Amino acid sequence: MKSRTVDPRYVNRVDLEPSYRVDFWTAAGVAEEWQLTEVADVTEVLAWAEEQADGRAFVLYAEFIHEGGHGMIRLLGQEPPGV
Repeated sequence: MKSRTVDPRYVNRVDLEPSYRVDFWTAAGVAEEWQLTEVADVTEVLAWAEEQADGRAFVLYAEFIHEGGHGMIRLLGQEPPGV
């Protein structure tokens, strides 16, 4: 990991109501994808995902819109190998 201080003025947009995506994965590699909106913050999303996991692994993303469509930033977890 590398770290450095930054000038906060380099950011020109902050999304105060982001949407999130949670992908649950079974041991057999089957996915179930959910989008979460209108949440207080990422800790609420993480608590929801942990409650819903039921033994499944999950990956947590923040979603964003860009000129080419929709994108995701992985915040926690990893997809199973081969996906």
